[in-house]
Amino acid sequence: MARVVDRDAKRLQLVEAAAACFANSGYDATSMNDVAAAAGVSKGTLYDYFDGKEDLFYAVFEWLQQQLMQTALSGLAAEDSRTEQVVSAVEAAVAGWVRHVSLYPVSLEVWAAAARTGTRQRFAHAMQTLYTTYRSELVRLLRAAQEGGEVKTGVDIEGIAATLVGAIDGLLLQFWLDQSFDIQRIVRTFMSALFEGIATARGKA
Repeated sequence: MARVVDRDAKRLQLVEAAAACFANSGYDATSMNDVAAAAGVSKGTLYDYFDGKEDLFYAVFEWLQQQLMQTALSGLAAEDSRTEQVVSAVEAAVAGWVRHVSLYPVSLEVWAAAARTGTRQRFAHAMQTLYTTYRSELVRLLRAAQEGGEVKTGVDIEGIAATLVGAIDGLLLQFWLDQSFDIQRIVRTFMSALFEGIATARGKA
């Protein structure tokens, strides 16, 4: 009897192998043969799941962002105040990248793909969607904190969310370049200073 293949599990195995290859060698220097060898499959098997290298790379991007988003959302605790939930989500997202720092170059490769003529439309749109998702989630949490009386009225929630996303991006790049950079301490300090300014007396720890 032919062995039944769990296609979802197999696809995940291929994506994880590809993620390591792209992170270690970069998009241009990674071939489908390299990924196949890392995954312990034939190149033909890769083409059973992906149309080509760009399609595989896009799958890696989607998988990595899904992992990080799940990590961030898993940091939310129902018993936390709304303000604490914002802090928890940001700290969990950063902690997720700290754990996956070896894969951070994939993000840089996505930026390169977003700037490259042949792949710009697909990857620039993907990055736009990603940033919109992150901002929207932070806006949702901050808006709930504001409506619950924990954040001052009149605060530009959308502006705070956009600034937070940009700040986290910049801090992560610094951490990847220098892993002695204590990003988790700095994020805690930054978030504390932020809410010292925008939180009501009720919303301050």
